[in-house]
Amino acid sequence: MKPALMRTMVLLLLLASCLLLPACDSFERNAYRTLKVTKVEYELLQEHAARAYLAGRLTQEQWDRFAIAGNRFIAAHTLAADLMKTYQEVRRAPGTPLAPPELRQDPRALEARITAALAALPPLVADLSALLQSFEPASAGRQPAPPRPQK
Repeated sequence: MKPALMRTMVLLLLLASCLLLPACDSFERNAYRTLKVTKVEYELLQEHAARAYLAGRLTQEQWDRFAIAGNRFIAAHTLAADLMKTYQEVRRAPGTPLAPPELRQDPRALEARITAALAALPPLVADLSALLQSFEPASAGRQPAPPRPQK
């Protein structure tokens, strides 16, 4: 998929998420936006890889490498999403004495864990993209970019 089309789709999803999350505070909005955007980016890369594999442009070994890297993203994304769910529950019932231990946490401490988990997602997507690009053969007929005019 072309990078310009991918960026357009991501921007549209960002806009939609801004409109759908007006009741959330900025931390939650940013967290959900990061979760949604990185998930969409991953799904686009996964679709591109699957099409390349089915078209014979990726070997089984390359597909397996992509799948393993994709599993790392999925695990990190799931962790961040689970932390967000816990964060929402903690905010709804802070300090409830009979709640399970994870719900008796300070929301600010959870925010730090969530921020760290979310920060891991974009580099994982970038790694997947770079891995996928490394599998694609350079086009023999590709013209080099014209030199930039100097100022």
